[in-house]
Amino acid sequence: MSAYPLVRSVSLNDAQKGGLFGLGKKRRVAADLPKADPHEVWVYRVEGRHVVNRGELALDDDDVVRADSVSLVNVGRDVPVTVELRLPSAEASDFTVRVTFACTVTDAARVVREDIKAAPAVLAYLRRDSKLGHLALNYRMSDLNALRRDATARIRAYTEVKAPEINGLDVRFVGIEVLTPQELGAFEQKRREAEASYLLQRQQAGHHHSAEIEDEIHAQGMAGRRRGARYVTEQEDQEHGISQQHREQRARHRMTAEDLDFVRHQADLTYQSVGSDPIRASLLAEAKGQGDMRGFAESQAAADRDRVEYQRKQFALDRDDDRQAIEWARQQRAQQEAADRAERLEDKREDRKDARDQRREQREDDQKKLELQLDVLRELAKHGHLDMINVQVDKLVADISGGTVSAVATVNYDELPPSTPATSLRAAGEDTDTDTDQDDAAVHLPNLDNTEGDDDDGR
Repeated sequence: MSAYPLVRSVSLNDAQKGGLFGLGKKRRVAADLPKADPHEVWVYRVEGRHVVNRGELALDDDDVVRADSVSLVNVGRDVPVTVELRLPSAEASDFTVRVTFACTVTDAARVVREDIKAAPAVLAYLRRDSKLGHLALNYRMSDLNALRRDATARIRAYTEVKAPEINGLDVRFVGIEVLTPQELGAFEQKRREAEASYLLQRQQAGHHHSAEIEDEIHAQGMAGRRRGARYVTEQEDQEHGISQQHREQRARHRMTAEDLDFVRHQADLTYQSVGSDPIRASLLAEAKGQGDMRGFAESQAAADRDRVEYQRKQFALDRDDDRQAIEWARQQRAQQEAADRAERLEDKREDRKDARDQRREQREDDQKKLELQLDVLRELAKHGHLDMINVQVDKLVADISGGTVSAVATVNYDELPPSTPATSLRAAGEDTDTDTDQDDAAVHLPNLDNTEGDDDDGR
């Protein structure tokens, strides 16, 4: 593959005439030409020209007959071409970088004419990158993986920035591989062998130790089983003794329970025959020699008196409780009624206060409206226009005394009524409140004739 894309070159002799007695047309014999594979083509050199034959030219073709040499060219697509570079390292050894390109022949005639070989051309292209030759100077053999990463990045960037240009070929970068140095490989091999030997020794020691542990565990297990057997025997003896004690205790309990049942049965028979009759009880006690009739009668009478006295005291206590409950309920009701009355009085007092505030605000509003109307009259009197309007004095006074304010003057520009002299008007309003102090409000009308804009006639 080092001669790619040229596969083979053959020099051709002069073509011989064919036919009977050598009188026919000249033609080549198939044995004179190299056999071509499907991905190969013939390139004939004819009088300094190079003619490409992809199988369409016959053996008696003029170019084939006159050719003095023929070459086979590999025209396959993306044929891999691999070259190797040796990069010096920081140690006394080199790294070997193997770079692969995919090549495709674009001009077979030019490849033959210029004797182009892909591998030397690609290697020369890579060597033109001056930084690539110094890339591994800072790396030791143990830094192989870091060099692989940096070399891949460097060559990929170089091929993208400055793509390889080889006459007659289309070259494309495929990949890179940094080979492991022999020294590093030997060292790694020894290291792996040492690790394997160490692991083997550890496993053997572990097996031996495991066997010792198993023997010790077996011995301990046997001793434990013997101790366990003794413990089980002691436990069984102790449980048997406890069970025996429990059986004896249950037997005693049963006998005591039977005695108690008998006593209860006798007591039930005595109660059924005697009941609550003190006479029968005293007779039974006397019959058994356990008491006399007189003492029993006295104790019975004392018990009756105590019962009656207890009932009387209990009745008195119940009656006092009822009386106290009724008194407490009455007090609660009286307190609630007093609180309700105080709340109603407070509500009425608040209502009266709100009403007074509303009346006061209404009077203030009426005062402001009246003052506004009086300002209008003053302005009219100042400019001498009172003789041109009709001032309804009676209406004004009635509104002031009645607590309302209406229009003070009506201007009539079509008919000029007689002028009415402006006089000082005074209105007083009074508001009386039954629950609080009286608020007096008086509206004072200024003298309309005493204006600041008097003319020369002394109006």
